[in-house]
Amino acid sequence: MTASKGLPLSSRKRHSLKLSQSQASAVAGVGGVERIEPSPLLLQRLTRGVFCQHGLRSLRLWVWLQLLYGRQYRSLWEEVTPGTPGLFSYAQWRDRFFTPGHPKGEEVPPLHDRRCPCSRTAYDWVQSVVGSAGMEAWIEQVCTELGVELSEWHERLQQRLFGVTRRSLADDLRLLVELGLLRRRGHKFEPLERLPAWVTEAVAKALPRDRSERPSGGMMASAEVLFGNLDFASLAQRYAQPVAGVQRFFVHVDYVVRDGQIDQVEDGIEALYQLWQQPQVPPVRLLYRSSRLRTSRSCVVYPVCCYYMRRSIYLCGFGQTPTGQGQWYNFRLDHIEALEALSWDSQELPFFLHQADQEQRLPVPDEIRAEMESVWGFDFYLPARLLILRFERQFHEGYVARTFRHETFKQISYEQVERHIRELAEPDDRERLLSVWRSRSPEDAYYQALYRHGDINVQMRLRAWRPLGEVLFPGELRDEMALEVKQEHGWYFGD
Repeated sequence: MTASKGLPLSSRKRHSLKLSQSQASAVAGVGGVERIEPSPLLLQRLTRGVFCQHGLRSLRLWVWLQLLYGRQYRSLWEEVTPGTPGLFSYAQWRDRFFTPGHPKGEEVPPLHDRRCPCSRTAYDWVQSVVGSAGMEAWIEQVCTELGVELSEWHERLQQRLFGVTRRSLADDLRLLVELGLLRRRGHKFEPLERLPAWVTEAVAKALPRDRSERPSGGMMASAEVLFGNLDFASLAQRYAQPVAGVQRFFVHVDYVVRDGQIDQVEDGIEALYQLWQQPQVPPVRLLYRSSRLRTSRSCVVYPVCCYYMRRSIYLCGFGQTPTGQGQWYNFRLDHIEALEALSWDSQELPFFLHQADQEQRLPVPDEIRAEMESVWGFDFYLPARLLILRFERQFHEGYVARTFRHETFKQISYEQVERHIRELAEPDDRERLLSVWRSRSPEDAYYQALYRHGDINVQMRLRAWRPLGEVLFPGELRDEMALEVKQEHGWYFGD
């Protein structure tokens, strides 16, 4: 495989307007940079998500930096909208970058012209910078430092880097803005006068301590907002970046979405992202596959926010629900089969949703956050009840004591358990629960919490504590746990 020579540009008629030398320098970033090495460290910093999944996108963002700030590509920016030097729209960039026959629709462009940049593979782009002799060393370094299988990375490098949809390329521009590597000016974009130091610094160095030099685009949230547990947020802020050039802190998050559905989830997130940028966020119609009902249902909802919770990503929607009960539902993104924006004048809107819009009282994410902080459970729309648990003392000391579960999760005395049961238990169930309490040791550990009754996330936590954690109250939840234990006994020991 030979290195491509230069960057093919469109042969269409050129405009007469040219940038002055000073304007060209500003567009190229203070005279531009000779080149930007595709080091593993830089590629990791450009990655949103897991590099193994988004490695080619990280490489494409690196090429974007070359195009925006590299001296050899300055001719791309010699023709811009008259009167606004440096500003460009996606359409202007597309027409200057690709050859005239490049498709302008939403489809993946076919291999239509060997001169078109969309025909170049990822290997070609990297080789044009590191050279033929340096390719194998670069590939090995990426695989070693970023955890990619060698055969898989070789295969991915044969893919066309810009042979992707228009939406993917437009999303690249959005990511560059979020990373603080490009400015948005209305519907157009503007290169920076100078690249942040973290892009061009030596690979061995850590990110700058100066917050102003970090990739903190205006739309990036603080760790306290993104992470519910503030202790974890402080750790993330302190150790997310390499220590003396070596990454020492890692976070492994369970994610049940299969590879074939990851694109579907990302498409859903991108669609919601675009809707949330509108001055008035519209309602949406979802076609949702419900695991509980084992069928797909159409629901019209107002999309409030997304949460990662218990191994998946959910959309908190206010409106219709798959069960037809209540006005709130957490929709798992990989179960959303279709998403379509509607008008607030649509006849499909349920009355209460239309009324909330007319009265300007549509819910906001802070309301959901407050509900989850006040009661344990992700399904914040379910009824709140008091939960009482017992743990065997040795298990408690090793796995429960000095841990955080929820703001309302706290230890209580043996005597407090009795008072709660007497005050809150149903009359027909009170004596049964008190009898259980009397048979338990005062030396064990007892806890109370406010929880969402019926929340699967709480139930899964309680199951993980079995058999050394016991539900004492409410009786209905205790009976559910007992039935599960009986079923398990039957599976392992027979009826």
